[in-house]
Amino acid sequence: MGEVYRAEHVYIHKTVAIKLLRPEITASPEAVQRFHLEARTASSIGHRNIVTIEDFGKLGNGVVYLAMEFLDGTPLNRLIAKGPLDNARALGLVEQIAEGLRAAHAREVIHRDMKPENVFILPVEAGGELVKILDFGIAKMNASGAEGANLTRTGAIFGTPHYMSPEQAMGTAVDRRADIYSVGVLMFEMFTGRVPFKAESFLGILTQHVYEQPPKPCSIRPDLPAVIEAIILKAMAKEPGKRQQDMDGLIAELQAARSVVTSGEPPALLRGDWPASAANLRLTGEPATDPPAR
Repeated sequence: MGEVYRAEHVYIHKTVAIKLLRPEITASPEAVQRFHLEARTASSIGHRNIVTIEDFGKLGNGVVYLAMEFLDGTPLNRLIAKGPLDNARALGLVEQIAEGLRAAHAREVIHRDMKPENVFILPVEAGGELVKILDFGIAKMNASGAEGANLTRTGAIFGTPHYMSPEQAMGTAVDRRADIYSVGVLMFEMFTGRVPFKAESFLGILTQHVYEQPPKPCSIRPDLPAVIEAIILKAMAKEPGKRQQDMDGLIAELQAARSVVTSGEPPALLRGDWPASAANLRLTGEPATDPPAR
């Protein structure tokens, strides 16, 4: 839809990224409206894990632009291309993704296009990493505003097929649990190095999201801790009611799993709070012999 350039503010000398809507697309009122929605949506959230929008407008020659903070880092898809991520590192990154989406959901905004290309990783002090979520161009506003409603009508399919929830694939109404499914797919790819579903066509991938169960991550990566596999499979449940119901729930499970990975101790969660598939907890992909002590 657009091209992105590095630029500098002529007065305050601040480096920014400028996203320009391609001229052939500017002629589409809906495309321009989506571009405007991206600017308004991202700027309304105001969270450290959401890209900061600096300005939006239209130049004298008719070109529509969006100015945002310049991100000097690496998109998540480039990290994944090198192979599965370290468990602790990946859990930390996913937790930040969930925190950013929690802030969006609190503003009644559903991203609907979570994929590695829309997640940027920035290096920070002391060797840490900061996640930035990008591209709210097809975000859905749950509030009854006409703009969001007109651009996200039921029956229209929006998103990237490899990361799309079953309800998105069917063109039915979505809520925040659609983003949870997409994060589950992201996790699958981050921990295994591949997406769960592949096909030769857009429709073939969507059909698998709707009707087929994903392969177990441990069947691809046997050394993956079962607590991580359980979170992934729960997030990717076909029925929204069987997933984590909000980002708070997902974050709690990620934090517990991170404790397992870093300390080797079972998660301090009640059996009813933990995914059923993790009842027989194991720290690697090897079969468990006895359930952990509670």
